[in-house]
Amino acid sequence: MNGPGYTLIHLTDTHLRQPDELLFGVLDTWARTAEALRAAARYRPDAVVITGDIADAGGDIYAAAAELFARAGRELGCPVILLPGNHDVPGPRAWAAETFTGSRTDMGPGPGNDVHFVGGLRLITLDSHDPGQPAGRLTGEQLHWLDTVLAEPAPDGTVLALHHPPVDSLLPQLAGRGLARPAELAGVLAGTDVRAVLCGHYHHAVSGRLGGVPVWAGPAVSYGQDLSAPPETVQGLDSSWLSVIRLGEKGSFSAVPVPLLPAGRQNAGALVFSRTAVPAANITRSTHPIPVPARAPGHPCRQQPLLPVSQGEPIAAPH
Repeated sequence: MNGPGYTLIHLTDTHLRQPDELLFGVLDTWARTAEALRAAARYRPDAVVITGDIADAGGDIYAAAAELFARAGRELGCPVILLPGNHDVPGPRAWAAETFTGSRTDMGPGPGNDVHFVGGLRLITLDSHDPGQPAGRLTGEQLHWLDTVLAEPAPDGTVLALHHPPVDSLLPQLAGRGLARPAELAGVLAGTDVRAVLCGHYHHAVSGRLGGVPVWAGPAVSYGQDLSAPPETVQGLDSSWLSVIRLGEKGSFSAVPVPLLPAGRQNAGALVFSRTAVPAANITRSTHPIPVPARAPGHPCRQQPLLPVSQGEPIAAPH
């Protein structure tokens, strides 16, 4: 039993290619994604949140992905909430599948900017991709819409999800590739009921704060970033993860990264690619200090009933 509060499964950076294509020639990202969704059942989640880079390099895999995530939602008995990353093509055709929008209660400017409710918990997704730029960005229109939505508190608070983290990576090779001008987002969140910000993009776990709001950038389903890579080099490792997010009473928040280690996988931790890092030049950074938010209104969490897990079709990668 989850007890009072909410449990979210956070997945990110699945990097799905065509079902018969392996990422870097060695990684079956469809199998990894299906495995992560099956593993999610152990934690009886209230929702699964996937923070972007559903596809790899803009691959047209969305119809097959929608089928996989719809099947997972039925098996888990909870919504699967997705948003686009910099590898995705979040146009109306790609992002109109009911699986991507089925639990949406409101929408903002453009695909990927949506509001979902899970019980009394509000989840807001934002598309932070800035085409042609290494860093993510939220437009003034997005920030205004977010400010308007947050003006009315949700019964059990709000979780914000976007692809680009508003905190820095540990790796200098990834400098300038998070969210540009994070102080603008911090200013919108100050004094609101936002309890946490969930992100992806870096392919390694990192926690931080944006003003007074906890930030969790989860490790990736597809592969991991080598944090011991030589300077000026980016290296990927054979690893796969999910994160368990707990939102408890009195505003408590925790995030636990969980490695996925299937039986029979012989190359866990092996190097899957190595390339020279390309500096992110001309990144515009905010020079304004991040404001410290006022105390957010208190919203006691309601005890959630256990969601039924169906005994229907199993979660499996497409063939």
